[in-house]
Amino acid sequence: MTAHSRSANARLHAMVGALLVVLQVGALFTVHGGANAGVDSDSDSDSDSQSSENRFYIAREAARSGNYKLAKQEYEALMLAYPGDVDYLFGYAQVLFWTEDYRSAIQVLERARGLAPDYEDIWKLEYRARQALEGLSNAGSIREFKRQATANFPDAEWLNQEPMRDSRRYHWSVSVDRDFLDNDTPDWHQLGVYFGRYFTNSTVVSATAISSRRFGQTDTQFGAGASIGMFSDWFATLGIAISSSPNFLPARDFNLGLSRKFGRGWIAGARWRKRDYAATTVDAFGLTAERYFGRFRAAYFLDQASLDGERALAHRLTGSYYGDSGIHLNVITAFGEEVEAIVPGEVLRSDFWSMAITGRHPMNDRLAFHWRIGTHQQGDLYRRNSLGVSISGDF
Repeated sequence: MTAHSRSANARLHAMVGALLVVLQVGALFTVHGGANAGVDSDSDSDSDSQSSENRFYIAREAARSGNYKLAKQEYEALMLAYPGDVDYLFGYAQVLFWTEDYRSAIQVLERARGLAPDYEDIWKLEYRARQALEGLSNAGSIREFKRQATANFPDAEWLNQEPMRDSRRYHWSVSVDRDFLDNDTPDWHQLGVYFGRYFTNSTVVSATAISSRRFGQTDTQFGAGASIGMFSDWFATLGIAISSSPNFLPARDFNLGLSRKFGRGWIAGARWRKRDYAATTVDAFGLTAERYFGRFRAAYFLDQASLDGERALAHRLTGSYYGDSGIHLNVITAFGEEVEAIVPGEVLRSDFWSMAITGRHPMNDRLAFHWRIGTHQQGDLYRRNSLGVSISGDF
């Protein structure tokens, strides 16, 4: 590594240290109410109210966009702080219903119904959940529930509807990316397709297909993965991808991850990844920490890869904003060393830095448009400027 590169890395590490301190201070201000916490009780009350409104907004938008993991996390925090708020209970029950955890949804709805017996939407959702469970449990329970609901809402048309399931069970996306290189190398192209299926307990099973062209060669990769909700706060992820013609993509790519939700919007996790190339194998281990506060999210990821006994350390920082009507914006910066197939048939360890901005914009209740612009400096080899767009949907 050159003296200039070492100096640049030193400055970048110093910047990361400063940024992390700012994030920690911001987290403390969020938790304790700022520098004047405890001075003005009315201000504290207003701040708590604003915080709960922001959490409620994020929970609703996350559920609407299919991010059930985040929606559950926000609703659970709200219910812990406000156990008697029927709207939070009802929103949480909706997420449980949409992820097909009908039994848990019914338990939450029974609690909400006890607090607000005249809230018709609660009865309606519980009836749908009981309909979904009718084939799995005693049908007599739904008949008794229907009798009680009819007594309370004699003119309700939903009591005569056929059993129905919410249609948001599948998620798909199609993406197109192009990278423009600055050293007279042909541009890179990639086309990707994703399909996911939501199951109970926040479990998602997915499949992917990617066609990528670099250096005048084309690789096709097929993958499968799963995100599994474990207990109340733990999530496990696993994935595998196989390339049919591994010119620059790994022939096999395995990854395992484990993450846990903590209080006050914190999530921490670890990940292991193994990539088998034609000439070598690359192992990597990563740690991540992220925090949600208001309409924002901050995340830090540390990755250590190993190539022929030499280690490469990379850092990634992400800042996210959740706007109105499901709009998401992300700013991502990364730097350090990475191990990649930078040239055809050869895996190298090299310095890098990158910056990207991504966005999600709902087109309607089912479709969303995504975009990405970025730049990536690969040591002294080349610089890539990238542009990507995609369409995603739920049904």
